[in-house]
Amino acid sequence: MFHNYFFLKRLAKSLDQLLKGKELLECFSQNKDELILGFSDENQATYIRANLIPQIGLLQVMDDFKRAKKNSVDIFSDLIGAKVESVNVFQYERSFWIDFSNNQSLVFKMHGSRSNILLTENNQVLQLFRSKLENDRELTPSALYKNIDLSFERFQSVEANPSKFLPALGKEVKKHLQEQDYQDRDLSAKWRLLTETLEALGNNPCYIYTKDEKPFLTLVALDEPEAIFEDPLLACNDLYIRYTRWHYLCEAKNKAVKPLEDQIKKTENYIQNTEDKLLKVLDRRGYDEIANIIMANLNQIPKGSEQVTLLDFYNNSEIEIKLNPELSPQKNAENLYRKAKNQNLEIANLEGNIESRKTKLEQLKKQLKKVQNTEEIKALRNATPVAQGSKREILRPYHAYEIMGYQVLVGKNAKHNDELTLKIANKNDMWLHAKDVAGSHVVIKDKAGKNLPKDVLEMAAQLAAWYSKRKTDSLCPVIYTPKKYVRKRKGDPPGAVVVEKEDVIMVIPKNYDNQVNI
Repeated sequence: MFHNYFFLKRLAKSLDQLLKGKELLECFSQNKDELILGFSDENQATYIRANLIPQIGLLQVMDDFKRAKKNSVDIFSDLIGAKVESVNVFQYERSFWIDFSNNQSLVFKMHGSRSNILLTENNQVLQLFRSKLENDRELTPSALYKNIDLSFERFQSVEANPSKFLPALGKEVKKHLQEQDYQDRDLSAKWRLLTETLEALGNNPCYIYTKDEKPFLTLVALDEPEAIFEDPLLACNDLYIRYTRWHYLCEAKNKAVKPLEDQIKKTENYIQNTEDKLLKVLDRRGYDEIANIIMANLNQIPKGSEQVTLLDFYNNSEIEIKLNPELSPQKNAENLYRKAKNQNLEIANLEGNIESRKTKLEQLKKQLKKVQNTEEIKALRNATPVAQGSKREILRPYHAYEIMGYQVLVGKNAKHNDELTLKIANKNDMWLHAKDVAGSHVVIKDKAGKNLPKDVLEMAAQLAAWYSKRKTDSLCPVIYTPKKYVRKRKGDPPGAVVVEKEDVIMVIPKNYDNQVNI
């Protein structure tokens, strides 16, 4: 009800008593959509802070205000030095105005998200505070003043419709009438209830309530109020403090909560997709079983066969097996054993990733709950940098993977290879590269006190092979060594390094779908 004629009428009367005769000494803005007006006489200084942020639109009256030394700009300079002659409310309108001794006025148009302050003279708008509200330039101040007939005869003529009789009632008063069974009463009872309500709006104290954590002011008594004020200036200030704190707390919470909710949803989707993929892999016939069937029936497989039908001793039935006719049965079996090994690696990697993401999901949910329960704006603002993660990811010189709980980083190009190896990798990190061909540098981040699992090494080597000129080879040699044995000579081109000590591992080039944002 702050943006309501009945409260603004009281507020204007109190401001008139407080400001009349005072000189406007300063008028400035140091925050977007916020205007500070400083008045004074020989006895007292008074400051009005008009916070016209669309979601707020409130006023605060203070005895003092410290102007910032930077980012402060003077507004309505023509009024400086002029004295206040009166403060008046536009009848049945959500606006009031201050008349000054230089024949100019400031109109406070308190229209919710379209609230504005207008400098006027001779019934014309000279300047707007919120200049983006261009339609306010065409406003005629006198048109804001409403002359409404509030007689019983007119009440009858509008069929006792409160909205038609007095639009300035506002939503809260209309709701109050509904709760008093207004529509079910006869004409005289409706008139009596409406006139009693109008009298209460003029005489009731100002009540402060909170609904859905949002504070609001009303002149209609509801349940037990949080605060009661006879002085509209005190009510105005109390609402300002409560509402702005609620607004900026919600704003900070939203900034902190949204990226956490996005990460939770992304992590849940990853877990679901990975579990589905794991089930498919587990349901797939094991390559090692097929290889065992081939090895048990070597004497039944003609040389150069593309396909054979053999006894599947696992299921006691026949099975058709496709073969590479250019390879011997033993070599076909060896290839299947190698695929089986990669299949087991894939299963281990999927299971490791699921567990690590479940741990991360639990941490994210705990962090979200903590943020939702936090009432300190500063603490919430410190929690918002996670929202910048996706932007920072674009600037990283590597693709990030997670393999069985280990971070594996893959350089994006030659220049990024240098940055990854020489600036990001630590001396104990494992460094990999496809042997004798151009390709990405790959780094496995070291975990202090833990030996690097062989499965992680093999899967990182598969990535190194995939991100190289040997990507399409059936087998690729990959060198690996602790990063401390890798150096760059002066004058070498981007990506070129010298490896002083190395081991070699043979792998099938393969990419994985477990890239992560880290």
